[in-house]
Amino acid sequence: MTERFKTDFQDDIAVVSGGFQGIGKAIVDRLALSGCRVYTIDPKFPAEAGKFVHGNKITTYSGYTSKTEDVKEFLQYITDREDHIDFLVNNAGIYLYRNVEDSSESDFDKIIGTNLFGTFILTKYFVKLLRKSTHPSVVNIASVSGQRTEEGHPLYSMTKGGIIGFTKALAADLGKYNIRVNSVSPGNIITPMNNLDIEAQAKIKGKSFEEIEKDYASQSILKRRGTPDEVASVVLFLLSSASSYINGEDIIVDGGLYLV
Repeated sequence: MTERFKTDFQDDIAVVSGGFQGIGKAIVDRLALSGCRVYTIDPKFPAEAGKFVHGNKITTYSGYTSKTEDVKEFLQYITDREDHIDFLVNNAGIYLYRNVEDSSESDFDKIIGTNLFGTFILTKYFVKLLRKSTHPSVVNIASVSGQRTEEGHPLYSMTKGGIIGFTKALAADLGKYNIRVNSVSPGNIITPMNNLDIEAQAKIKGKSFEEIEKDYASQSILKRRGTPDEVASVVLFLLSSASSYINGEDIIVDGGLYLV
């Protein structure tokens, strides 16, 4: 393997949103294990010891990407310590299993605030630091729900479709700075958020969690749900120089669900 196509991240710097659990945590952990310094923002991080907690390679911030003041505080903390960042992963997202008639205006505001506004505002404020990197890359976490006809979550599908569109437009917008922008669309992954979806469907349909989970698994060609690590592997590939000529693309990680 030549130096040009290395896939380790020794001494690189990454910002990841939604790093407390699921796919985000897998991305943060894998980057840190590869030598990257990682800053991650998520309101689920305990704030008893202060909003910022510094560990080995990983600094966590208890805050919301949907709140501009939190993003600015997060940015200032990083700017005080780093003169650039190499990677931005917009992973933070929330889910809502509810049809359009039962969805409220506040539901709309909440899901748009995290899934779309949060992705926009984090990108807006961190582009300046990305421009100072020699190998900048952005990965946005979308979903097959943004592309595939599915019942029960129109607001979620709308936001994830928006992320795919934003990714392609952003790739064109930031290409002049040599910043690559791609997205990853996971399918049925074993995460706390996905499990909440299964619980919601089970309640509505009068079935058990196990019955809905079995149905989920059977939908993909591989007949199983995926793991956060399987998504994180693709994210790390897109951040690395091994994907240096991939730009403006959406990579589906769903075991073949989209094809069925």
